[in-house]
Amino acid sequence: MKTRGVLKSIYAIYAISATISTVLVSPLVANAAAPPNISITPQPFTGSSALVQFLNYATYAAWLFVAGLIVYAAFEMREGAVSPGVKKALGGAIAAAFLLTFGWAIISGVF
Repeated sequence: MKTRGVLKSIYAIYAISATISTVLVSPLVANAAAPPNISITPQPFTGSSALVQFLNYATYAAWLFVAGLIVYAAFEMREGAVSPGVKKALGGAIAAAFLLTFGWAIISGVF
């Protein structure tokens, strides 16, 4: 039964602090001024177009590499035996395609 007394006193402290904070904060909110009109226009940095063009070429070369890995794996698997090199090539192609897809989405969102 002691916990009921503790809970009542906690509730009383909460009610008193809520009332005091409402009384103190409401005049501040009523007299608050409108926020200033801030306008920020981003400017591309010097050389950003060259960087984007370089990234486009690098992405193109990486997709060619992924396609080459898939072709290599297909030629190696035509024998029917899956060697560790083929497993590495397929795993690398899948990982590279995943990184290229999501990495390019993030990088193109930045620029």
